[in-house]
Amino acid sequence: MAIRFQKLFRSEFYKDIRFWIVLFFIIRLYGITNPPLEVSHSWRQTTVTMVARNFYEVDANIFYPRIDFAGEKTGITGMEFPVLNYLIYLVSLLFGYTHWYGRLINLFISSVGIFYFYKIITKYFDEKLALQSSVILLSSLWFAYSRKIMPDIFSMSLTIIGLYFGTQFLDRQQKRLFHLLLFFLFTLIGILSKLPSGYILILFVLFLVNNELRMSIRLLFSATMALILLLVGIWYYYWVPELVAKFGFWHFFMGKDLTVGVAEIYQHLNDTLSHFYDAALK
Repeated sequence: MAIRFQKLFRSEFYKDIRFWIVLFFIIRLYGITNPPLEVSHSWRQTTVTMVARNFYEVDANIFYPRIDFAGEKTGITGMEFPVLNYLIYLVSLLFGYTHWYGRLINLFISSVGIFYFYKIITKYFDEKLALQSSVILLSSLWFAYSRKIMPDIFSMSLTIIGLYFGTQFLDRQQKRLFHLLLFFLFTLIGILSKLPSGYILILFVLFLVNNELRMSIRLLFSATMALILLLVGIWYYYWVPELVAKFGFWHFFMGKDLTVGVAEIYQHLNDTLSHFYDAALK
């Protein structure tokens, strides 16, 4: 028995990112079926499950998400594009509805996202740094949020996967169009699921200003990103306000008009800067 443990230790299995992903996956399975009544974000998790259950029980049209507390109204309202909610609905078609499918789906997607995060760091740095970075990320807020019934880490994971395939398109000669298609799909779904995840696209500026890349490649990639942003913009800046106006129910805060936001920052510039300064000291 002792010899077996020695061989296991010498194999350095703990240097394999798959070991850490599986380990953290198993740890977070604890209490996976519990109700979404936690110290924080109970309301957010319950609204996700409401939309999923209404897809299952009322109407499966993904473009008309609805929640339960709109009184005499339909409950249809504007929100993030309900990809996570719809996946819960699709799983419910197979096994019957229950709320904790959302936790399991988020946990699975976030684990895949960590794997592609590792692949990106390995690609541009080395495996040691990639492993350390991935374990740190797994141990961060990712640990808790990646099993909540919420689209935040779900969205970021999909966007990270899209980021990887975007770099594959820009770096490699083989299967370029296939990688571009995967970049488009994962990035689009990721940003639609939660708009702030789109900030990660700023990394591609480093590629687009690289004159060693053919202009045709850069233009094709830029056009793909523009299409992603156009579709995201249609959902958040046209369809969400349309649903709110048409069905008369507003619940999810989708931000303010850009000009209003800039004006408020200017009016409270000192307070805004103090938040950055205060956070930097903590």
